[in-house]
Formats: sequence, C-alpha cells, structure tokens
Amino acid sequence: IGMSLTADMPSEAIFLRNWALHYLEHANPKTGFSPGLLTPKGRDKRLNHMKPFLAQGSYFASKALNDVSWLKPHWGMLKKIALYREKNLWHKDYDLGAWHDSMESGADNNIAALDYPDGSVIAADLNAFLYREYVAMSKLARMLGKTAEAKQWSKKATILKRNILKWLWDDEDKTFYNIDTATHSYITCHTYSNVIPLWAGLAPRKNGREQIKRYVINPRKMWARWGIRTLAKDDPRYNNANIIKPHSNWQGPVWPIANYLYLHALLNYGFKKEAAQLAQRIMTICLRDIESTGGMHENYHADTGKPLAAPNFVSWNLLVGQMVQQVRTGHNPFEL
Repeated sequence: IGMSLTADMPSEAIFLRNWALHYLEHANPKTGFSPGLLTPKGRDKRLNHMKPFLAQGSYFASKALNDVSWLKPHWGMLKKIALYREKNLWHKDYDLGAWHDSMESGADNNIAALDYPDGSVIAADLNAFLYREYVAMSKLARMLGKTAEAKQWSKKATILKRNILKWLWDDEDKTFYNIDTATHSYITCHTYSNVIPLWAGLAPRKNGREQIKRYVINPRKMWARWGIRTLAKDDPRYNNANIIKPHSNWQGPVWPIANYLYLHALLNYGFKKEAAQLAQRIMTICLRDIESTGGMHENYHADTGKPLAAPNFVSWNLLVGQMVQQVRTGHNPFEL
C-alpha cells in the first residue's frame, strides 16, 4: 500500500514512513525482534519476525519525502532488526538466511518451504529480500552521513549476492531453488519463490532469460490464461483451491502481488511483450471483479480468472493499477 501511494504521489510516503515507525517502535530493543504482523489487538503470532522490508520502506519513504531526519533516533534499532536474522535464522555453511516457517514468508503454503522443520529452509525469496535490505541500509547510511557504515552494508550486500548465486542457482536446471538444510539438497519444485531473485535482478542476464523461458512464460509450467501461477501446472500438487484458513493458497492460483513482482522480473530481463500481456490480464481480472462484486480478491483461478479467496480485498492489489503504465514507461518504484 505504501509503495503504491508513494508511486502515485511522493507526499503520500508519509504512510510508508509511519508504517516503518510503527514496527521500529514495537521491536525488542535488546534483540531487534520485530513481530511479523501487528494488529490493533497486538501481535499476530502466526507470523514470526517481520519480513525484510523495513530498511527498503524506510529508504523509499525518506527519498520521496526528501527527509531522513525522522530515522535518526531509530537508526540503532533499524540496524538490530536488519541483523536479527543473521543472529537467529542463519546457516553458516552457506552464509545465507532461512525463514522461520512458510507462514512467515507470506507465501503461506508454498511447497518449497511448507512442512519442513522451522528454520531449516534456505529460501531464494528471503535472501533476495535480504540482499535488497542491505543495499537499502547502505543507502540510508549515506543519507545519514555515515560513510563507513554505508561501506559495511554495501559489502554485506555484495557477499550475500555472491552466496545466493553460488548456492541457490542450479546451473543444470537453470533456475533458483530453495535448499533443504537437513539433506543439503535443492527443493526441486517450480514455484513463486524461485522467481523473486529475478525481481531483485540478481541473476546474470543470460541465466535470468533462460529461467524465464523455461519456467515463467512456459504454459506447461507457470504461464497461465489469467496470469502467472504460483506453482507450475505440471507439479502434482498444483491446484486452484479456494483456501483462506489455516493458510492462503500459493500452490497455483494467480496472486496480483506475486504477478506484480513477476512483471518486473520480466522487464528486468527484456521480456516487455510478455510483461504487457501480463499487466493486461491482471488488470482485467481485477476490474471484472470490482464490476461484479464491488471489490477485489487476494487471488484468482489461473485458468478461468474466477475470484477465489478474501473478497473485498485491497492491500497490495493497489499496485495492479500501475502495472500497465510501468510496462510502458519502464518505471520501477522499487528500484534501489
């Protein structure tokens, strides 16, 4: 929501700034633990530590508002939050991070993380997000005049990128995978989380294009009539079930938020035609939904476009309204 509002009108980044302050002020001052979800009633314990977006949100808010002074009293806390996972959910053999569980990732039942012991899956999406956090921390440090710290965070980002490419890229299958640390093997399914490193622009151009051609725009895999699936069609666990409890369904349905990230992965690697098709499809199913039900849903049937879970949903679906324009202009509000 904050990024959508900021992209439309920079002064609206006050929403993003206040979101960041909310989580900074509810973090544990000793450990840097910040709840994954805060509600008016308090912490929702289904989500563990917050996703690695806080530094990015703080950076984009500060940049849009042309003001970083609000962050100065909280810089120490932001550093603790950014480093929390390294101290608590990290695998030294790979020097990469892990989700606490699949729910913490936000992709609730993603089979590349579901039903594994807590903290045991080194995830492609998580480490791509962490890489961007470290880049954002470096940029924020520079904005605050902390040159030495900026260099340290930049170095951390460089090391993390190197480890992502070394350990999570399978050069035989030409894709990123999660790692099961119990067996030290790839979790070889073609799912949402494999594509996030392409959104972050981490793969060399040749490799990124090959992954997209083999899996993302392949109709037998993730490319569908109404968007890009969250799990490959030829996976035996693929489904479009309407599920909201105990978790949402990331095993096939089209999610507007995932497709927004997919869109920029396509643009990053030169697939503008496919990105334009994708933007049109996602915009169409959301507009049809608004016309027929008065609102949007969290996800849609990949092959029919039928609305599935969570009626009257808004949240990150606000980004859908900017997809067509961003394809045309090449503008990416998430660019660091």
